[in-house]
Amino acid sequence: MRHIFAIMITALFLLYPVHGFTQVKEIVSEGTYNMGDGETPSVAESRALLQAKRVALEQAGTYVESYTKVKNIQVTEDEIQVLASGIMEVEILDKQRTIVGDGFRFWVKIRAKVDSDKIQEMAKKVKGKSVVEDYKKIQEAYDKSQREIEELKRQLAQIKDKKERGKVEAKISDDERLFQANEWFAKGYKHGINWEYDAAIKAFTSAIALNPNYEEAYYSRGIVFYGKRQFDKAIKDYSMSIDLNHKADIFDKIYKTNAYFNRGNAYFMKGQYDNAIADYSRAIALNPCYLEAYVNRRVVYKSKGQNNKALEDYNRAIAINPQNAKRLNGIPEGFILDGKMQLQ
Repeated sequence: MRHIFAIMITALFLLYPVHGFTQVKEIVSEGTYNMGDGETPSVAESRALLQAKRVALEQAGTYVESYTKVKNIQVTEDEIQVLASGIMEVEILDKQRTIVGDGFRFWVKIRAKVDSDKIQEMAKKVKGKSVVEDYKKIQEAYDKSQREIEELKRQLAQIKDKKERGKVEAKISDDERLFQANEWFAKGYKHGINWEYDAAIKAFTSAIALNPNYEEAYYSRGIVFYGKRQFDKAIKDYSMSIDLNHKADIFDKIYKTNAYFNRGNAYFMKGQYDNAIADYSRAIALNPCYLEAYVNRRVVYKSKGQNNKALEDYNRAIAINPQNAKRLNGIPEGFILDGKMQLQ
């Protein structure tokens, strides 16, 4: 059976040799966060840690970009940050909690390491079509949470009525829950692009427990289940992602299109050819230039003996991108067409 699968974050720098030609970049950075009324200490500390990580990641990206240029590794500017996020290891060096006015200030100091040996391997893993979009969405979710929590803290500081304060405090609690869900999603995402399947599933499951409507977590967990060849679980998660996807922004359209495509792959692997064709067709309806969907639907048509329809899809794929279509249509038996989290 032909395998088909596509579309599947003030610093001090130290550089020292570890072994052979390996280099490890060390970045020491700090983050702070002022906790307000209604917030919990654990989440406030996580926000301080996130700030420290983002400072370190910016510098890690600069290092990775320089390294890829020297080694002539072909990556885009957007992929640089995903690559750096995937290989950056973080150690907490120190943390403190101090009283500032009527609240607490959390301070965290970290050491981030980037191993040059891992850059080239990770560069291959971040080439999936929606990897950059996924990464951007994680960062946007963090930015949105930060804006919302600051506005809620401002509102709470101005409200005296106990009942109204309770409503705002409840919103703060919800925001913290979603922040924690996004933390787990980011962990799962990193495990995913590093092919750590079981750890990724646990992290995505934790994100879903905190946010049962987390369509991206269902989608991403589905990809991992597919990578583990647990096709029924993958289909269930892709279906949840599709059912929860009611938004109209470009990221959500990408998720929905890819969810149909990947669910089609899972149906194909189970031998449910009609379901696979239906899902590839839904993906094509959302994106008429979806090359891989035509290629994979062609494979299914050929498996059903519907050679005329297979030829039609081959010609459509050629019209979209002749070079890639010929390459994809000529993949050997057993080759997995990687994407998204690069699961194999």
